[in-house]
This record gives sequence, C-alpha cells and structure tokens, in this order.
Amino acid sequence: MKKTAVCLLAGLLAGFTFNAAAADAPDMKFGLQIQIDITTFARAGEQGQIPAERFAPTALDAKNWAHAAREAGVTFAVLSAKLDSGFCLWDSKDSDYDIGHSAYKGDIIGDFIAGCNAEGILPGLQYSIADIHEGMARTNKESVPATYFALIKKHLTDLHTRYPGIRIQVLNFSAKLSPDQLGEIRDLIKRLNPGCVFPGEGGVPPFDSNPIFNGWIWKPQARVYPVQTLFDHYNSAQQTKQSYLLNVGPDTTGRIPNDQIAVLMQLKGMIAAHSSAPPPAGNQGQPSAADRLKQLKALHDQGLINQDEYDRKSKEIIDSL
Repeated sequence: MKKTAVCLLAGLLAGFTFNAAAADAPDMKFGLQIQIDITTFARAGEQGQIPAERFAPTALDAKNWAHAAREAGVTFAVLSAKLDSGFCLWDSKDSDYDIGHSAYKGDIIGDFIAGCNAEGILPGLQYSIADIHEGMARTNKESVPATYFALIKKHLTDLHTRYPGIRIQVLNFSAKLSPDQLGEIRDLIKRLNPGCVFPGEGGVPPFDSNPIFNGWIWKPQARVYPVQTLFDHYNSAQQTKQSYLLNVGPDTTGRIPNDQIAVLMQLKGMIAAHSSAPPPAGNQGQPSAADRLKQLKALHDQGLINQDEYDRKSKEIIDSL
C-alpha cells in the first residue's frame, strides 16, 4: 500500500494494541507473500467455480516455503489463507469450499507457521474480503451484507483460535467493509490474539505488494519479471516508508518454481549490495506526482481504497502541481 492510503488505514485501525513480541521483531522492509489457491489448478479456458477436490498438490511442504523466504533475506512471510475465489486453505468448520473437501490432506497453515518460527521470521496470513463463492466479487459495489460478515467473523475466529501464532493479519479488499465492520474485526482479533497486528499500525509499516511474475497466482504461462524491475519496486517502497511484500506463487506440485527462487536470490544480492553502498546525493524526499498517482492507482486496483477516495486523492495530487 502507498502513502495515500496510510492515513486511511491508520484511522480505521487506530487503537489496536501492538504486542511486545511483534515490537521486538526485526525490521520489516521486505517480506514474502505466498499465494496458492484452487485457481492454481484451473484448466486452460475454464470458467466458473473450480471444484474443491481439484486442489491436489503432490509435493507441498509449507515449511520449505518458510525456508525459501528466509533464504531470500526476508524477515516475515504472509500466506494467503483465503483469496477471492473463496477457497479456504484450512479445514474450515464453517465452509465446504476448503482443503477439507479436497484431495490434499494436511495442515498447510499450521506447517507454515511452524516453519516461519523455525526460520526466525514472522508468520502472517492474508484473508480476502472479496469472495466469489459467497457472491462478493471484487467488482461488486455493494457493501458486505450481514450474513457474509457473520461468516467472515467465524472464519477469522477459527483461524486465530486454531493458530494463535499468527503475528500479522492482512485483510485484502478491506475497503469493502464499513468502518464499523472493520472496527469489529479489529476488536475480535485483538481479543483472540493480542500478539497479532495489521500492517500500517502499531509500528508496523503499511505494505506495498507486487507479484514476482505477470499475475498473482501461478499459471503455466507465468513469466517472472526481471530482477531490476523488482528492485525498482523495492526501492520505491523504501522511499515511501513502506514494507515491500513480494508475491510468489507455488505451482500445481505445491513447490515455488525454480525461476522464482532464482530471481529471489538475485534480488537478495541486489538489496545487499545497495544497502552496503553509500547513499546517493540529492533530494531523498517525497516521490514525484507521477509516481504518487501510479501508486494510488495500484491501491485502487487492489481494492484497498474505493472510487471516491481514489478520485479525491488524485485531485489533491494534481492540484498540488
């Protein structure tokens, strides 16, 4: 997320307690986001909901994801527990669209958290408010209805009760929630898991998320971006005091493909070299208006701010020229 949304998120999340365990964490300049979903197993040209039983990775080891994250030089990792497909990456007692109804038998989230703890990095989860399975597509303009909001609370209660080791909670498409709904979720998680925080509050920087390839979920045609492009994104996040959250996508085996691993290691080397170099001379202040407009559009496209907020902030930037 960019600077234009920091005040919005900070205001919505004000008052959330930041636990000392998180405060003692290493710097959070760079993290890894891992997204595997039922849509990873979609067939070419397939439309509509993919059956839960299709989720059948043959070599998934969530602890290896955590190890890859640590090898890449990150200090935290975020696993997407539910994306906007609505498929739950845990055996949910409140849903029939989950790994409990799939061919995969295992505890992905539990193994991921254990792996992060073993590798010395903070584990986090992402949960999408947009949910096609529940009729709340990312393009829907209406607010979250009471029946679906009740399910969201059940899901988050289940996750934070079953996995108290969650240290970061990301709510994707949170702009769909009303301030009261978001406040209720904040209070719920605070009560269940005081050691968990949201990005953008309690000393945790807001996140700037980018994918490592041309998409957010792995597909056979996925092409990894050049490392220089990713390094430029990383630098942009640092200049705006944000945490760079780089998204990778395991394939249908459940492994993070070698081309993604190779670029992660290259990026680690570039970041290390840049960190050891003397700072360049010149203005290190606010990014240009063009960069801020681009960053604002990325927030809107990710569903993190609504159209009214996007229009208002765009006008403020243009009027400042």
